[in-house]
Amino acid sequence: MSNSTAFPLQALKEWTPLSQRTAFEKAIANISPPDGHPGSVLASPSTVDPNYYFHWVRDAARTMRTLVATDYLPMDMDRFDAAIKSYVEFSKINQTVPTLSNSLGEPKFYVTGPAYDLPWGRPQNDGPAERAIALIRWINLLMKENESDYVVQVLYDGEEPSSSVIKADLDFVGHHWQDACFCLWEEVNGTHFYTRMQQRTALREGAALATLLRDPGAAAFYNVQAQNIENDMDRFWDVQNNRLKTTIDQVGGLNYKYSNLDIAIILGSCYGYSKNFPFYPPHNDRVLATAYALHQAFLPLYPINSITQTPDGNAVFPGIGRYQEDTYNPNGGKANPWFLCTLAMSSLCYLSSKLFINDKVINITALNIDFLSMAIDMAASIVSRKKPVTINVGDSITSKTTTFRAITMGLAEMGDAYLRRVQYHGASDGSLSEQFDLNSGFMLSARDLTWSYIALIIAIDERNGAPVNDN
Repeated sequence: MSNSTAFPLQALKEWTPLSQRTAFEKAIANISPPDGHPGSVLASPSTVDPNYYFHWVRDAARTMRTLVATDYLPMDMDRFDAAIKSYVEFSKINQTVPTLSNSLGEPKFYVTGPAYDLPWGRPQNDGPAERAIALIRWINLLMKENESDYVVQVLYDGEEPSSSVIKADLDFVGHHWQDACFCLWEEVNGTHFYTRMQQRTALREGAALATLLRDPGAAAFYNVQAQNIENDMDRFWDVQNNRLKTTIDQVGGLNYKYSNLDIAIILGSCYGYSKNFPFYPPHNDRVLATAYALHQAFLPLYPINSITQTPDGNAVFPGIGRYQEDTYNPNGGKANPWFLCTLAMSSLCYLSSKLFINDKVINITALNIDFLSMAIDMAASIVSRKKPVTINVGDSITSKTTTFRAITMGLAEMGDAYLRRVQYHGASDGSLSEQFDLNSGFMLSARDLTWSYIALIIAIDERNGAPVNDN
């Protein structure tokens, strides 16, 4: 049952640690289901309307990547180690069983191991990149634990062709990033911002790994291909509308998706963010311009978004869907806001705040001024000042100013406002589905969606360390 009428809400400083732990427990419960192969990851336990009882390469990789990255893992290291090594073994099965796409871009598998064998949007070439990123970041932990033998024997063997999981994925990405494929929503065939961001990050981090493991030829190849992707990314910029396009070079289908404005841009920036190799990071002015366009597009789209604050005056930002022309609703009716999409905007705000703080300067441009002006408005009640704070295109705001504090604190407060939308519509026991109804706010579609839980964990991880107002 949804929590859509359960105001007043618990304060976020009390709600976030409890909800994050619940999200971990429910996501972990979807790993290695009793009727599946160890290491498989259910997208959802739902088997009808919709049937998500499959292992999606993308969703599974993001799940494992989150378990690797978090500081708040509610499981002992032995259990974690067993879970991710089982995932590696299942990934090797995914890489080697026959598939209809005849490539590592096969998107989903039965939890027992065979590839899905019915018509589908294939290939989806973000999957191998995301799996590589997850396991590359795990290697950092393994090397500290003196497990180098496992690394070179199972994960990255330096051979050509490779039978090791990471190198096989990186070689695939390096040779096939230019290929048309289906988007993360499995609907549109073409070239996608989200996919390219994952591929580029995998190649940059893969090059660093190859260098560490004394495979200089592969490192050079991966870096060249990553640079080629970076050189090509300007093609996603929509000059007329001043925002990023989600897809270019589309191959047929879905002509009704006329805006090309999609939350996949925000997901691509946040999930593709690499601390050591930043590119189109969440606080990039083109990304923020796109985030502002998404906020404005979805605010009037769903009746439930007419609720804009809690009874005690805390802001509640709009529920966000995939894209404004979306028609997907397995329960019938119009498309709805999604938990993971709303949480992507929350993560963007927290990450942007922290990245600006690290940069110690905010340059105001024609592209980011609208989004950052929203942040200043959000900060009005939490930043004391004698006169209104204003920003203008061309301003360079340094870290010791009131304006800098207003923007960074306001961005964190915007993250909280999106997070309250999720808190408002989630179940009282912490359960999250895929969507919530645009009219009633009640949860619907796939229950216990792993990606919803992972998105919540990520957002709360980003909130920890952001300049939030928890007083």
